[in-house]
Formats: sequence, C-alpha cells, structure tokens
Amino acid sequence: MTTPRESAADPFDAGPYARLLGALGRGRPETARLVVQALALAGLAWLPLVALSAIEGHALSGSPRESLLLDLPAYGRYLIGLPVLMLAQKISLPRLAQIARQFGHVGLVPQDERAEYEAIIASSRRLLENHGAEVALVVLAYVAAFASAHVNYPAGVSTWVAPIVTGHQSMSLAGWWRLLVSQPLFMLLELAWLWRTFVWARFLFRVSRLDLRLVPAHPDLAGGLRFVSTSLRAFDPIAFVLGVAAAGGIAETTLAEGRPPESLPSVAASTAVIVLILFVGPMLVFTGPLMRARIRGLFAYGELASLLGMRFEQRWLAPLPKLDDDALSVQDFSATTDLYAVAANVRSTRLVPFDIQSLVPLLVATLAPFIPLLFTVMPPQALLKFAAKLVL
Repeated sequence: MTTPRESAADPFDAGPYARLLGALGRGRPETARLVVQALALAGLAWLPLVALSAIEGHALSGSPRESLLLDLPAYGRYLIGLPVLMLAQKISLPRLAQIARQFGHVGLVPQDERAEYEAIIASSRRLLENHGAEVALVVLAYVAAFASAHVNYPAGVSTWVAPIVTGHQSMSLAGWWRLLVSQPLFMLLELAWLWRTFVWARFLFRVSRLDLRLVPAHPDLAGGLRFVSTSLRAFDPIAFVLGVAAAGGIAETTLAEGRPPESLPSVAASTAVIVLILFVGPMLVFTGPLMRARIRGLFAYGELASLLGMRFEQRWLAPLPKLDDDALSVQDFSATTDLYAVAANVRSTRLVPFDIQSLVPLLVATLAPFIPLLFTVMPPQALLKFAAKLVL
C-alpha cells in the first residue's frame, strides 16, 4: 500500500484534465483506462473528419490536397500523435515520480532542508492540478489552432479543409470540425505536456537550489545525480510526436508538389534542437552544484591522496626496505590503488548529470519520423550503403 509520504512524492502522476479524462474507462485497470482514453480522443478527432469529408466528396479525390485520406499530417496528428501523447502517461509519469522521490531516498537532501524539498514536491502537484492553468491551456490551444490554420492549409489553395468551388473558397464541414475540435484537441495535449515539462524544469531548478549532499567521487561521475538523466527516457514519446508533426508538414508538401523536400535537413535539425532545449536543458541547472562539488572534491580528495602517498613512500621507499615473501599480501598497495581510483573519479566528474550517449535515444525518437522522407532525397541503395558504413 502506498504511504502518504510516498503519495506526496509523486507530483507528476497528476496533470491537466486528469479528473475529466478519468470518466473515460472508469473501473478498468490503469493501462486499459489509458488505452480507452487514447482511442476515444483519436476517434473524436478522426472519425467525424472521415464521415464529413466523405459526405462532401473530399475523402479521396483526384488531388492529394483535396483528399483527407491522403493528408499525411492529419494521420500523424490525430491517429498517431493523440494516442501516443495519452499513452505516454504510463511511461513518462512514473519515471518522473521515481526521480522526484530519489532525491530524498538516497539522502541527497539534508535533513534540515527536507521540509523545503517536500514543499517543492507539493507545489509541483498543485501547479499540475491548477484549474486556471487548465483554462489557459484551452485558450492557447484554440489560439494556436486558428493561428496555424493557414500555415497547414494555405488560403487560395484548394484543400479538403477549404475547397475552391466555382472560383470561391469556403470552409468545408470537415474543415470546421478540424478547426474547432481535432486540431485544438491535438494542440491541447501538446500544450499539456509542455506544461508538465515546465513544471518539471521548475522542480529541478528549485531542488538544485537546495544544499544537496553531492559526492564528488561518486562512480556515476555526476556527484550521484546521474539518475536525473533517466528523465530523457520519459520524454521519448513526446519527442517522437514533435518529430511526427514536423515531418508531416514536409511529407504533405512532397506528396502534393511531387518534388524532393529541400527543407528536410533544416527542419529535422531545428526539431532536434528544440527537443534538446525542452528536455535536456532543464538538467543544466545542476551545473553550478556539480562545479562546486568538483572543486571541493579536488581539494579534499587531493589532500587525502597526497597524505596517503607520502605515508606509502615513507614505509616502502625511504629507505628501501628488504622485501620478503609476505610483502605481496600487504594491504598497503591495494588500499593506495583504491584511494587513487576514487580520487580519479573526482577529476572525471562531469558538470552535467548526463553524457552524450544518454541523448541518443531521445534524438532517435525525434528523428525517426523523418527517415521515410530520406527515400525521397537519396536512392535506397545509397541509404543502405550509408547505414552499412555506420554499422560496420
């Protein structure tokens, strides 16, 4: 059974609209409930679009832009993005909660600052459950949906959203559903995750301001903070959805115009940069504490290593002793070697709680949606040769 203390340390299992969505799939196990919620939201966003566009003759027509069923970004947003953003709660929120608890469990937070640490956790949960934030996210979702309407479907171009008939362009019924329901719903889930990311960054920032008991010689080479980098795995699904949304826009242009996507490298690179800023950037708040711990460790462990080294030399080198068969079993040698290895960890301590390798899965999740578009830029044989060079 979860104790009140453990429950209080799980701020990120809350979130915008948790009470509203809880009505969907009520009475089912947690995973089944999330699946029901994901399918319900995807169905709400997608099925009316198909029905309305079919009624008006825009489900599948001669032009890709006038065919909903040929609109790749729509598939990406409503049939992939929406369910992934919902199901990500099962993957992401427990991981963030575990990291939040770990600061207290491993003793990084000193006892005299434990109350402040608990207050940070409680305030994070209150922010995620804040009704004002929920209303603001809805307003922002509709503002973003209306602002991006002409970006996704330009005025003057006949599309299934706003077809041109007898020289006049007007919004279709499916277009209105997309503008008022489907796109705001997708934007709302994206903004809800961005809000969670902001609260997560705030949590890390406030925790980094505590007098953390970092260990400069810790074998994780991050003062004992390496566990924070596991948050990147929590954000893999969100990074994937951002990649899907960005790649979908390029795919639509490629399909409609029939030419290679010249903007593919720049869009992929900018999407990766945004993902790194959002999900890796918050961990940089520990650079200051790690730098101070490293400097402190260099002096403290350096002094200890010097003292032990001098004692070792006095005993074994000045004057040169007569060695017997028992010398190989003396613990002096192994003790000195072990201490020097520990002291070497201090010198290798990073100033961030992650390494380059920990970024790879996040970047792969971000860039994976762009891979199919590579086939429009490079021949399949060239791609296979390039992949073989990377592997071999």
